[in-house]
Amino acid sequence: MLVQVILIPLMGPLHLRFPLYNAVSVLDIVRASRAERLATTALPADAFTNPSWQDTEEIALPLAVAPWSGRMRVPLHGVGEPSPDRAAVDDLHRYLLHYSSMQTVLQELEARRRPCDSLLKEALTLERIQNEFLPLLQEYQEFRETVLEEGPATDWLRSRVRVMAKRIVRLPGKRIVVLASADHLPFLSAILEEYLTLLPTPSVRPSRESRERSLLDFAFRNETADPLSLVEQLRQLDAAEARYHEANILLTHDHVHEALAILEESARGDFHHPYFLPGYLLSRLGQLRDLNGDRQGAKRAYRAVLALSYAPPEALEAAREGLVRSFARHSQDTDG
Repeated sequence: MLVQVILIPLMGPLHLRFPLYNAVSVLDIVRASRAERLATTALPADAFTNPSWQDTEEIALPLAVAPWSGRMRVPLHGVGEPSPDRAAVDDLHRYLLHYSSMQTVLQELEARRRPCDSLLKEALTLERIQNEFLPLLQEYQEFRETVLEEGPATDWLRSRVRVMAKRIVRLPGKRIVVLASADHLPFLSAILEEYLTLLPTPSVRPSRESRERSLLDFAFRNETADPLSLVEQLRQLDAAEARYHEANILLTHDHVHEALAILEESARGDFHHPYFLPGYLLSRLGQLRDLNGDRQGAKRAYRAVLALSYAPPEALEAAREGLVRSFARHSQDTDG
């Protein structure tokens, strides 16, 4: 049976900074790929048994791909192979620094990695990731393996990717889309093409949803030099997440009462999606109630965060802190 595979790169939190390759852009490509099954190297097979899997750095999965997979009944398989020792690379580098003969090697490694890091500071498209970033990353990974050998220094990357590839090959179906963490892609594509037919990743035009996602991502970062314009754009979106970001921007500029009114209204509606919103919105609502002198209302919001089946770690931390002491403007805010 001829099995066709399409590889889609995942860029972790950087999707928030890539307007033309955000989480919904990834989903648009998945849709265009007409997959029978989805697989991801970012998560192990048992990840989906616990809501905490949504803490993954590969935000495109919980933000867009997994909800679509559930709605459309296209199975999503975790094929990841976790690191046997997440501290191994850093530990080994610290150890090698004690040897003058290895310092030159480590400096060369850093120099080889620098072009990758510099490129990631730009707002990349899928095409630039494939044509510019991934070749640089492959050169770096192959050089690192040559000078330090496969093992703790490489986080056993090639060995782990080989295990992931075997799991993909064993999946049923004739057309499989693999959402692969960027670090896995160079070795993964080389291994898979020995066993399966690799198809080019479809190129899609930005959808209305992906353009809206870009605006929401920009608002999430709350880095704008023109907050009034951003608030006006957010008000054009009929989404609870837009109201949350609007309230955050208003809070940043000391419009506490207006921000509170927005979140109070949002909390009476449907704010279950995206996955991070219930925790973030309720923890921020608690903080705004604290600022407004409503301590009991604030505590109710904080307790609601802790009662959720899933909330981001930052929201949980803010809620626990809020139950201990009333939030003040100098307190540490939740992210987003």
